[in-house]
Amino acid sequence: MLEGFRKHSNSFFLIVLIASVATIFGVGPGSQSCSQGSLKVTYAAKVHGRTLSESDFVAAVGMVPRIMRASEENPAVAGAIRQGALDGLIERELLAHEAERLGMRVTEEMVNEEFRNCRFYASVGVGAEPVLGVQSGRVELPPSSCGGVGDRFDFPQFERVARRLFRRTVADLRESMVREMLAQRMRDSVRASVQLSDEDMWRDYQRSHDQMAVRYLRYNLNFYRNLVRDDDAAQVEAWAGQHTDEIQRQWERRRESLRGLRREFRSRHILVKYPEGATDAQKAEVRARAEAIRAQLVAGGDFVRLARLYSDDPGNWREGGMLPWTAVEGSNFDAAFVRAATALQPNGVSPVTETPFGAHIIQLLAFREGDVPEAEAKRDIARTLFRETRGAELAREAARATLERMRTATNLDEVGTQAHAAALREFFRGEVPGPVTLANNVTLTPVERTDLDAPTLQDSEVFARNGFVVNDVERAEMLTSIAFGLTQESPLVREPVQAGDDWFLMRFKDGSRTVATREEFGRQRQELLSSVNASALAARQRDVLVQYVTHLRQEAEHDGQVRIGNSPRLRAPAPGQEDN
Repeated sequence: MLEGFRKHSNSFFLIVLIASVATIFGVGPGSQSCSQGSLKVTYAAKVHGRTLSESDFVAAVGMVPRIMRASEENPAVAGAIRQGALDGLIERELLAHEAERLGMRVTEEMVNEEFRNCRFYASVGVGAEPVLGVQSGRVELPPSSCGGVGDRFDFPQFERVARRLFRRTVADLRESMVREMLAQRMRDSVRASVQLSDEDMWRDYQRSHDQMAVRYLRYNLNFYRNLVRDDDAAQVEAWAGQHTDEIQRQWERRRESLRGLRREFRSRHILVKYPEGATDAQKAEVRARAEAIRAQLVAGGDFVRLARLYSDDPGNWREGGMLPWTAVEGSNFDAAFVRAATALQPNGVSPVTETPFGAHIIQLLAFREGDVPEAEAKRDIARTLFRETRGAELAREAARATLERMRTATNLDEVGTQAHAAALREFFRGEVPGPVTLANNVTLTPVERTDLDAPTLQDSEVFARNGFVVNDVERAEMLTSIAFGLTQESPLVREPVQAGDDWFLMRFKDGSRTVATREEFGRQRQELLSSVNASALAARQRDVLVQYVTHLRQEAEHDGQVRIGNSPRLRAPAPGQEDN
């Protein structure tokens, strides 16, 4: 049954010998380079004196996407594949070395049995596992795909599989399998040492059965950033005078990108969009609305306010219609738009300009060309940084003001309504007007905005200690922890809580608390042994294994037993190229 394996495994040592001689005398492909008579051997890493070759690394990089559940389209995932593959190789060797030290062995027959059943192993760095959605361990394929059918084994087919899936010869794959199997036995031993006590089960039961809900307001940084008036030159200049070092650092990073520019313009606009398949009559109505908006601007109206009220451009109405710097020639903007904008003087407002999208009112802000003067560039940087800093301050100040009202309020809904209305007045720079009837019964109506992220009083779903008040924010678990500190007697947070970039106010929702009891836990204990216990034990085992591997690596690095190699393949290939 395994004669093919035995026959070919006997040649393994000859292959290793030949490879060793080739390495010494410089005839191995892709493993070394000669420069001015010197020999430079490249490798991926060395661990406890064992060299991990470039081909080891390339094979690992090729294997990771086959077993992971995350999408390679995610930039964070794409970056984690190479690092996860390299860390996986290093951690595999650390675990295999420890397994050998403890007397564990993997025989040729054990490897042959795994091959015959089309079972393989893959190691991914413990730090990359959550990002890639995969854990190190066994990878199983249908036995027939590797050449195994009943008692027969098709060795040539297996050789093709080794090259196609793993980019390895059978001899190389066999050697790597020994190391993988040793590492896996060590992982299994570490996991087996972890058990859950009744007290551990009780704590896990509490985390999933203690439940509550809160009423909360969220003060979103993106919303408050748009409230900052960065056109107040005196205010921005005063702020810049206190943050010169930060502005200088930004300038030094961006300096090269602000040299030798083609002629560019900066503008903002209000778009009144044509309906899909608009008739001439409908286009005339759109032009009439745009003319009415332009008339308000000419009469001294606030461009930002009018853009937020009336613009149909989904990409920039929040920012008052602001557009990025755009090349006068060769941009992807509509030619009519560019002509209208560049015909203006700075701060001028265009006539109503039609493009295939609809009717635009454009305000030109500035031109630039060549090398942007340092002082001008630093003013732009200061405005951007000022918006970030001041936006965070406004969010915190608004949250604190609302919290003071909540402390004495008898009607929380009324406080929430007032906070929401005040935020909208700030955003729209005044009250939102009603519809206005123009000539020929054309109506100008503010666009209904439902995605503003203004603070709104909301009721959370019921959540447990291992759940979240909201889950789309950094440090969501911290919000949960603070929420469980609220009670019927002390229902309100003492200060606004920052999670990620946003600020939160939370109040205990009356009658929402369910407390886990030991009596109920006792009645469910047997059921928990087969459900909660299994998942909790797996999580605990995972945590202990991560700690163990991390400790092994820290010790080995401290002792100089881990060395990252000099292989150029450790860097990501250029666009359009692949590892091979």
